[in-house]
Amino acid sequence: MWSQLLAGGAVSFINFGIHAVMTTLIVVATGRTARRTGHLHVFGRLTALLAITMLALMIAHVVEIAVWAAFYENVGLTTVNANAFEFAFENYTALGYGDAVPNPALRLIGPVTALNGLLLIGWSVAIIFEVMRMAEVQFEKPRKRTR
Repeated sequence: MWSQLLAGGAVSFINFGIHAVMTTLIVVATGRTARRTGHLHVFGRLTALLAITMLALMIAHVVEIAVWAAFYENVGLTTVNANAFEFAFENYTALGYGDAVPNPALRLIGPVTALNGLLLIGWSVAIIFEVMRMAEVQFEKPRKRTR
């Protein structure tokens, strides 16, 4: 049990690092995009900011799932109804069809993967809201001061 938790924690830590790097890239890319799209209408500018954000987050999540799949293959976690990537994807998203079950010695890895995925998906939602908040601030009209 403890070895599964420690190994899952190590893979989670790698994925947190991947997500941190992608978060930094999103901050830099959306900042540059915001500066370069000042001439666009609100819809065009927000679309550009969210497209960059969503593309980067999708890439991050697929890479993180691939890290889990590589870990599954490395420890010999196999299932009858799904390959390592499919099983990692099911666990990462906490979907859990129930048709793919690993051998009993490694059953705790799936829930650890799901916890990692839920945390990273929540982190992604926070990024999306921050980009939208940033766009809202940039699109607000200056208020007139009343004396």
